[in-house]
Amino acid sequence: MKAVPASAREQDAAGIPAEPAVFSGGTKVSPESVRAQLEKVLAGSGFSGSERLSRFLRFIVEQALEGNQLKETLLGIEVFGRKPSYDPRLDGVVRVEAVKLRTRLKEYYETEGALDPVRIDLPKGGYVPCFELLNSPPPHAPAPARRGWWTDWRVIVPPLAILILVAGYLFSRGPQQRSASPEPASSIAVLPFANLSSEKENEYFSDGLTDDLINALTKVQGLRVVARSSAFQFKDKNPDIRAVGRQLNVATVLEGSVQRSGGRLRITAQLSSVADGYHLWSETYDRQLQDVFAVQDEISRSIVRALEVRVAADPGARHAAQPPDLDAYNLYLRGRFELNKWRPEAVHGAIGYFERAIAKDAGYAPAYAGLADCYTWLGVFGWSPAQQAMPRAREASGRALRLDETLSAAHISLAYVKALYDWDWPGAEHEFQRALELNPGDPEAHFAYSVTYLTPLGRLDDALAEINRALSLDPLSPHKIAAAGMVYSDRREYGKAIDKFNTAIAVDPAFYHAYEQLRGVGIVTGRRDLAASVVQNMHAVFPGVDDISLRAYDAAHSGKQSEARALVENWILECDRKQRPGKACGIAQLYAEIGEKDLAFKWLDTAYQEHHPLLPYIKVMPYYDNLRSDPRFNVLVQRLGLAIGTPTAPK
Repeated sequence: MKAVPASAREQDAAGIPAEPAVFSGGTKVSPESVRAQLEKVLAGSGFSGSERLSRFLRFIVEQALEGNQLKETLLGIEVFGRKPSYDPRLDGVVRVEAVKLRTRLKEYYETEGALDPVRIDLPKGGYVPCFELLNSPPPHAPAPARRGWWTDWRVIVPPLAILILVAGYLFSRGPQQRSASPEPASSIAVLPFANLSSEKENEYFSDGLTDDLINALTKVQGLRVVARSSAFQFKDKNPDIRAVGRQLNVATVLEGSVQRSGGRLRITAQLSSVADGYHLWSETYDRQLQDVFAVQDEISRSIVRALEVRVAADPGARHAAQPPDLDAYNLYLRGRFELNKWRPEAVHGAIGYFERAIAKDAGYAPAYAGLADCYTWLGVFGWSPAQQAMPRAREASGRALRLDETLSAAHISLAYVKALYDWDWPGAEHEFQRALELNPGDPEAHFAYSVTYLTPLGRLDDALAEINRALSLDPLSPHKIAAAGMVYSDRREYGKAIDKFNTAIAVDPAFYHAYEQLRGVGIVTGRRDLAASVVQNMHAVFPGVDDISLRAYDAAHSGKQSEARALVENWILECDRKQRPGKACGIAQLYAEIGEKDLAFKWLDTAYQEHHPLLPYIKVMPYYDNLRSDPRFNVLVQRLGLAIGTPTAPK
C-alpha cells in the first residue's frame, strides 16, 4: 500500500463515517463465502471488462472483511491513484465511481447473479459494503421478497420459458426468443412519432417530441430506455413490434403520431408489449399547442404507471417547473433536427436556430447546450478552426450550466472542450463524472467518456467497458459501434476492430467514418488487400472520394519515397485551395505512415499550436507507432498531459 497521511485515516473530508463490514439478512456470512461470491461477481460481464471498478470492489470488500476503516480519502489514494494530498471536496472521483459500482452490482443481481446465495451491496451514503446470505427458494417457486432497492426486480427461471417480473408487472416472452438473452422487463424503445400534419416541415416537431420523451424517460430509475439513434433506425419503416423488441432487446415499445394544425395539436401514443404485440396503454390528446409540455408529462407518467417502475425523478418536472417560451422551444427543436443530420451545412443551420431560440428566451439552457454541441462538432471534425469553434463551445456550455447545473448534456459539452481542446484532464473527468451522476442511463455520456477521456489517456480497458455500456443502451448507433471498433484498434485487436467497422457500415452504408477507419486498419496492419477493397467500396458510395492514404502507402512501400511525398504535398495544396481548416493531424498521420518522421513531427507541432482536438489520440492510435521510439514523441505526450495512465504499446 502507498503511504497515506494520518489525516486521511483519521478524518474524511467528505464526512463519510467509517464502519466495519456490515452483515445483513439475519445470518452472518463467512468471509470465505463472501470472497467466493466476490470472484463470481468480478467474473461477470459487468466487471470483467472494467479493471477500475473491479479494483474498487475488491479493495472495499477485502478491507471490510479485515475490519478496516474505509475513508473517501483513503480510497482516492489507494484505488484511484490520487496523490497523498488528495482532497475529496475538490475531486469527486470516489463518489462518482461508487455510483457506477452500485449500478453494476444492481445489474449483476438482476441478471446473471439473480440466484446467487450471497449478495454484496454498497449502500448509499458510504463506502462500507454489506453482505447478505440469501435463502435459496424452493424449486419452481418465486423467490421471497428481499429487503432493499432490489425488491423491484426479480428474475425467475422456470423449466420451459423465461419470465421476467418487474415490480408486479409480468411480461412473458415468445418461444422464438427463448434462445436469446432475456430482455429486461422494464425496458422501452420510443419509436419516432409519425408526422401526420399536412406540412412536411412539421417533421422537426414530431422528431423533437420523440426526443423529449426519450430524455424524460431516461430519468426514471429502473427503466432502460433505448437511445435515439437506435430507435430512429426504424423511422418511416412501420416495423413489427416483436421484431423491434428482438433487435433492441426491449420488452415494450412506445409508438405515436403528431398532427399539428395552427394552434391545435393532436398526439396519439400507444405502449405495446413485444411478447405478444398487445397494447398495454394508449391515449389520444387534443390540446392547444402551448400544452405540449403538459402532454409530454402525462405520457411519461402514464408509461411509469403502466410499467410500475420506480421514479428517481419526476419525468415531467423540468417542463412543469418552468416551461420555455413556446417560440423558443420550436426554434430549439428545429436546431436539433438540423444538428442530427450530422452534415456541416446542417450544423451551421442549427447554430442559427439555437441563436434565435436564445434571442427569444435568454434563460433557456438546452438551447445553449445545443449551440455548444454545434461548435464542438465543427471544431473536432475540422470544419471550423478549433481556436474559433472550441472557445465558443466552452462559452455556450458554461452559460447553459449557469442556468441549469443539472443539465447533463451541458456537462458533456464542456467535458469535450476540456479534454480535446484545453487538455485539462482533471477538469474533463470532473464534468464527465457529473454528467454520469446526473444521468447514468445516458448513452451519450458513456460514449463521450470512453472516446474523449479514457481512450486518449490510454485507459483502454475502462474505455472498452464504457463504450459497451453505451452500446447496451444504443445498440444500433453506427457512431457507437464504430467507436468500439476504434477502441479495439487502439488495443491492437484488429480482428475485433474490423468486425465492428463492418457492422457499423451494415447499419448505415453511408457512414463515411467507418469506411475511413476500416481503410486505416488495412494500412497499419499491412493488409493492402483490405485497404484496397475498402477504397473500392467507398468509391461506389462516395463518388470522387480521395484515396491518398492508400496511394501514398503503396508508393512508399514500393520504394518510391519521392512519389509518396509528392502525393501528400498535393493533398495539402488541395486542402488549402478548399480552405479546409483542421488538417494538421491528418497530414502528420500521412507522413508518419510513409516513414517521413521529421515532416510528421513538424505537422504535429502545428497541431499542438492550433490545439487540434484530434492530437490527444497520438498516445494510442496505431498510425503513429513508428514515431514512438523518437524522443520527440514522449516530449509531446508529456506536453499534452497524457503521461498519466497506462502507456500503450503495440501488441
